[in-house]
Amino acid sequence: MTTQRQPKRPARRRQKGGAQLEGARGLDQWVTIYQTYNAIFKVAELALLPQRLSLPQLHLLAILKKGGGILTTGQIGLEMVKASQTITGLVDRLEEPGFVERVFDRSDRRKTWVRLTEKGERKLTEAFPVATRLAEELSAVFTDQELQDLQAKVEKLQRAAMDRLAGTLTSSGSIARGRGVDGPRIYTR
Repeated sequence: MTTQRQPKRPARRRQKGGAQLEGARGLDQWVTIYQTYNAIFKVAELALLPQRLSLPQLHLLAILKKGGGILTTGQIGLEMVKASQTITGLVDRLEEPGFVERVFDRSDRRKTWVRLTEKGERKLTEAFPVATRLAEELSAVFTDQELQDLQAKVEKLQRAAMDRLAGTLTSSGSIARGRGVDGPRIYTR
């Protein structure tokens, strides 16, 4: 019986001027948040499959409901922290089955309003319990106090990221052109 030797791994060399992949403060947490978001997103998408609704579509319907049933595409984009072309695609996919309708502003042709229809409100009423049940199930790993602590910490990180995003958009001139992000206002606690 012959024993095969495993090839020797080359010693790790620190790259000069290259990206450092270890040791950055907050990087491990950032990766964990990203992976957690992706896992929750996929679980939610699977849970919503029977509803024939994606998580972003459900989110958009909920934002419209919370915002009084009608918002501009710009307001929706701010709430979802998404680019206008992403909102346009979501609205297209929700408009086709009749969950929302576009209303064009006669006084400002650049502005488009999105209205939640009765059919969209029924779909939201039908699908939202799926998301809330999933949130309750996943949150069961925390005590009430841990959940409150997590909320406070995530909101602090969210504010820092939103401030950074707003600063980036301001310096690039996007806010001056009306495409800025100033954080969630409608879909919050």
